[in-house]
Amino acid sequence: MLNALRSKAMCLESQLPGIPLLIFLAAVYSLLRILKLYFPPPGNYPKRIPQLRGFSIINAVSFLNKRYSFLQLNQEMIGQDLYMFKAFQQKAVVLSGEQGRRAFFGEKGLHFELGQQSQNGPVPGGDVIRKLDEMDIQLVSIMNKQLLKIFHKDRLANAIPILVHNINRHMEAWGTAGKMDPFKDIYSIVVQMAICLSTCEELASNLRTVQHLGNLYLQQVTSITPMTLLFPWFPCSAKKQKERSAKGLYNILSHYVDLRREAKTPNLNPFDVLIADSDTNTAIVRFALFVMIVGVFNTTMISCWALIYLGGNNEWRNKVVAEVQNLIATYSNASRSKPIYQCFSTILLSAWEENMPIADVVIRETICLIKNGPALRYNLADNFQIGGNMIDKDTFVLYRREDVHLNVMCYSDPLTFDLSQFCAPREEDKQGNLLFLGWGASHHICTGTKTAKLKIKMLLALMLSSYEYQLVDGSSKPLKEPPQPNRDDTYESRRICEPCFFQYRNV
Repeated sequence: MLNALRSKAMCLESQLPGIPLLIFLAAVYSLLRILKLYFPPPGNYPKRIPQLRGFSIINAVSFLNKRYSFLQLNQEMIGQDLYMFKAFQQKAVVLSGEQGRRAFFGEKGLHFELGQQSQNGPVPGGDVIRKLDEMDIQLVSIMNKQLLKIFHKDRLANAIPILVHNINRHMEAWGTAGKMDPFKDIYSIVVQMAICLSTCEELASNLRTVQHLGNLYLQQVTSITPMTLLFPWFPCSAKKQKERSAKGLYNILSHYVDLRREAKTPNLNPFDVLIADSDTNTAIVRFALFVMIVGVFNTTMISCWALIYLGGNNEWRNKVVAEVQNLIATYSNASRSKPIYQCFSTILLSAWEENMPIADVVIRETICLIKNGPALRYNLADNFQIGGNMIDKDTFVLYRREDVHLNVMCYSDPLTFDLSQFCAPREEDKQGNLLFLGWGASHHICTGTKTAKLKIKMLLALMLSSYEYQLVDGSSKPLKEPPQPNRDDTYESRRICEPCFFQYRNV
C-alpha cells in the first residue's frame, strides 16, 4: 500500500511540482489517522457481549441526539439484557434486567461524576471551564462533603421560612389570575431556591441578578450539543456561548464571595461557612455551580410535571390539597388569619419529610413517567463482571431506567399517571428488587435527595393551596389530556407536541 501511495505521490508531484512529497505523505497519514479515529473497525469485544455494529461516529451522534430512542431501538433489535457499542474510541456497555440492575447500582467501582462527562461536557470552574475527566475523585469527595455540611438537616430546618418567603415573592408577581408557562416560571423559583441554599443573602435577595444567573445557566445547558461534545475543539457558536455563560457565572458568584470575605460580621450563609473553612473562591464557586448542576433542572422538571399531571387528574389533586390543608392544621403554629405562606413557614422539617405521603407518591410517579434517560457510570473497577461477562476498566456503563419504570412486568399501567400502584394494597414498587430508581439505589444514592424533595413539596403545597388552575394551550383552550414528555430531551423532559400553560386564579 505504501508503494502505491509513493507512486501516486510521485505522479502527483510531477503534475504539481509545487507540492513536496513529504507534505503530501504527511497529509495522507493525517487523513488515515482521522479516518481511524472517527470510523474505527468493529474491534475485539468480550465474546459473550453482543455488539452494535456500524460506524462509531454514527453511533455517537445517534446516542447524543436521541438517547432514549437509540437505546430502546437497539434493545429491541438485539433482544438481550447486555450489549455494547462504540462511540469513537470509547466503549459503552448497556445494561437491562434485574441482574444488570443489581450489578450497576451495587458496584462501588462505577463512578457517577466521571460517567456524567459524556452527558454534561465541561463544567465551569476557576479557570472558566474545567473538564470533568480532569476532576479527580478527591475533588468530587470534597464537594460531596460540602453538600452534606451545607445541606445538613439543621441548616435546612432554619432555611424553611426563607425558602417559603422566596416562593411566595415569585407567586405574588404572578398576580391574582393569568396564564403562565410552568417550565419558565417554576424554573425561576427553583433557581432562586438553589441560590438561597448555596450562596449568600445578598445574592439571593437580588432578584435581577438571580434572574440573570438563571439565564446564564440556561445558556450553559442549552449549549451542550452533540457538536460541542463530539468536537469540543471546534469554534462553533454553541461553544462560544458556553464559554461566555461559564465566565459570566463564575464572575458573578466570585464577586459575591469577595463581598462576604470583606464583610465585617460573618453569618451562617453557605458562602460564609465555606470561607470559614478556608476554601478558595474557586472551590466556593464550584460548589455553588455544582448545586445548580445537580438540582435545578431535575427539581424544576419534577415540579412542573407533577403539577401538570395533577392538573389533569382532579381526584388525586384533591387528595394532595386535603393533605396540605391537614399539614397546616396539624403542624403550623401560625394564626389562621395570617397569609397562607406564613403558615407554611412555621412547619418543622420533620413534618415536611414524614407527613406528606401522598405528595411523596406524586413525586415517585412523576419521576417514573418523565426521568427515563440512561443512568451513566464510568467503570474504575479491575474485575467487574455480570453473568460471567467481564466489563473492561475505563468503559462507560449505562443502565436503562425505563426498563423498570416503564415496564409492564414491574408496573401494571406504567404510561398512565396512576398513584394507586404505589399505594396499599398494590404497592407495585415493593414487589421486586430495586423497582424505583429515581434517586439512585444501593451504593449510588443521590446526596441531595432530601433537599430536592423538600423543595418540590414546598412548591406543590404553595401552588395548590394558593391557586386553582387548568391546563390550556396557547390559545387558552382547555387541553383534553396532559401533554407527553419528550424522553429524548436529556435536560428538560419538555412536552412533545402541543404547548401547555396553566390558566390560574387565586383560591
